[in-house]
Amino acid sequence: MSFDGMHVLVVDDNQGNRKLLEELLGLLGVHSVEMAGNGVEGLAAVERRRPDLVLLDVMMPEMDGYEMCRRLRDAYRRTELPVIFVTALGTAEERAACFAAGGTDVVSKPFNVQEMWARVGVHLENRRLLAGLTAYQDRVREELAAARSAQMTLQPGTEALAAVRRRTGLDVSGVIKTSSELGGDYWSVFQSTAGRLGVLIVDFAGHGVAAACNVFRLDAIMSRLPHRNWQPANLLQFLNNELKALLRPGQFAAALAFVVDIPAGQLALAGALSPMPILVVDGVPRFLEVSGPPLGAFADAAYEQAAVSLPPGAALFAYSDALLESQVDGVPVADQDTVLAWIGEAAPAGCLAAAVLAQFERRVPGEPPDDLTLVCVRRPAG
Repeated sequence: MSFDGMHVLVVDDNQGNRKLLEELLGLLGVHSVEMAGNGVEGLAAVERRRPDLVLLDVMMPEMDGYEMCRRLRDAYRRTELPVIFVTALGTAEERAACFAAGGTDVVSKPFNVQEMWARVGVHLENRRLLAGLTAYQDRVREELAAARSAQMTLQPGTEALAAVRRRTGLDVSGVIKTSSELGGDYWSVFQSTAGRLGVLIVDFAGHGVAAACNVFRLDAIMSRLPHRNWQPANLLQFLNNELKALLRPGQFAAALAFVVDIPAGQLALAGALSPMPILVVDGVPRFLEVSGPPLGAFADAAYEQAAVSLPPGAALFAYSDALLESQVDGVPVADQDTVLAWIGEAAPAGCLAAAVLAQFERRVPGEPPDDLTLVCVRRPAG
C-alpha cells in the first residue's frame, strides 16, 4: 500500500513521539509529513498547506489538541479534514471529549503499530476516494454547465425574435425553465412560406440528460427541415416518423405546432398529447381543443388540424404540462381557471409568457419540479 502524494500533519509536543509517527507513516507509504509542537503551530501549518490527515496529541502547551480540533472544525468538516487523536488519555469520558471536539478517530498511547497503520490507512484511503469523487463531481458540473449553455442556444434568442418581428409583424416570446441542469423541453420558430410563421413546442418525457439528448436530436431534425408549405398536422406527422426511428421504446414527446397566416389573420394548429393552448381575443382568454397521439410512440399516428381567426391584438399562449401539473406540498400550483385568471390580469399588450412565469415563480421559487415552457405569439393591434 502506498499513499505517495498524500500529506499528513503530526501535532505533538514530544519530539520522540513525532519522530516515531514520522517513521511509521513512511513505512506506510506516506512521504510528505509535517511536524508541529502545539496547537498554535498546528493551525499555522494547516493554513500553509491543508493536510489529508492530522495526527493530534491532546495535552500540549500554548494550545491543546481539543482547542485546535475545535478551530479546525470551524473551517473544515470531518470529511474534508480527518483528525485522529493520539493520546495517553484512555477513559471513556476522555475519549468522548476527543469526539466532542471534532475528532474523527482516537488511538490510545502507547499505540499498537498495526492498529495505527490500519486506522491511518482507512482515513487516508477515504480521503483519496473522496478527492477522486470531488474531482469527478467538479468535472460533471462543468460538463453539465457547458451542455446547458449549448442547450439554451437552441431557443430563439432576442435577436432572432426581433428579426421575426421586423419580418412578420408578430411579437413572439418564450422561455424554458428546466428542473435540473438539462431539460427535455424545446421550442422554435420557422417560416414555411412568405407571410406564414410557424411555431413548434415539444416536451420530451422525463428530464435530465436523456431528455436533453432528445432535444438535441430534434433540433438537428428541425435544422434540416425540408422547405415546403408546412401545415401543423403534416409537420407533426413528419416529426413523428423521424422520432419513431430515433427514440428508444417507451420514450415519446408531447408537442404543439401552429402556423400563423399573417395576411389572412388565420391560425392553424395541431397537437400531440399537448395541453390546450389559450387564445386571447379582445382580452378574453379561452382554451382551444387540440388532440393527437404523442410523437415517437406510434408508427401510424395521425394528427388532426384546427383553424381559428387571429385578429389584430389577439394572442396565442402555449405551455408545457408543468404549468398545470406542478405541486407544492401536494397542492397544485395552478388549475385551468387559475391560468386563465393570470392571463386576464396581464396587460393587454404585455408579454403573456413573462406574466405567467412571474405568477408561477411566486408560488414555485427556484427550479420547477418539471421542465416548464411558456410561449406567446401576439398579433399587434392596428
